[in-house]
Amino acid sequence: MKTMRNISLIAAALAVLATGSASAATWTYSSTSPASNSSGLTATATAYSATNNTTATIGATTAYYGGGLGVLSGAETTNSYPDHAMDNNGRIESILISFSDGANGITNADKVNLSSITVGWSNGDTDFSVYAYKGAATPTTSPLGLTYSNLTSYSWELIGNYNKSGTGTFAITNSVYSSHWLIGAYNGVVAGMDFGDDYFKMASLTGTKCPTTGTIPASCKGGSTTTGQAPEPGTLLLMGAGLLGLTRMSRRKPA
Repeated sequence: MKTMRNISLIAAALAVLATGSASAATWTYSSTSPASNSSGLTATATAYSATNNTTATIGATTAYYGGGLGVLSGAETTNSYPDHAMDNNGRIESILISFSDGANGITNADKVNLSSITVGWSNGDTDFSVYAYKGAATPTTSPLGLTYSNLTSYSWELIGNYNKSGTGTFAITNSVYSSHWLIGAYNGVVAGMDFGDDYFKMASLTGTKCPTTGTIPASCKGGSTTTGQAPEPGTLLLMGAGLLGLTRMSRRKPA
């Protein structure tokens, strides 16, 4: 019984050592106010649009809520169905999501790896483009001051163009952590999908903050690891075997 109790204690200790990995969080928009949750990060949404994807500057416009975040640009109004959504008809519209923990400056604590977005309303297709900012400094965001075609020349990485339709939760498979994500109607810079018929509203997004223990992803901290990091699984197994051996040796000692 003593041996079994010791084994249970060892298993519990190993479980504590193995913890530290961040869990996914979801930011849901019920207004244009920054979305927040128990992660400690707020996700501020700012809308942008451009009249084309090559020469027109991406400028600030207005986001609003109704089934999810939509965009009003140019002469669009809330009554101009379905133009009050995020769309690429007339203007190419996007929403910049900026994560913050409330402290000044951008640090690893503000960075998130987006894993999915949820579309709460759509009309036509739901093709969308996703970019993540990978620069060291805060990007110019008021206005963005770039074109869709040259974003990748200014520290923005194209995560992907996604060929979707209807509503639902759509996965964004990537390993990038960033505090600035640009999500918009498919901009057509990389050809391959229908252009001009995408109308949708983003109701929420899900992601994971930079981990603070274990192996730190490259986009969080240059691929390094933290001091006092959580041991790797192989190390945990070796530690467990060693502790179990010590337990057996202690039982064999004469009284």
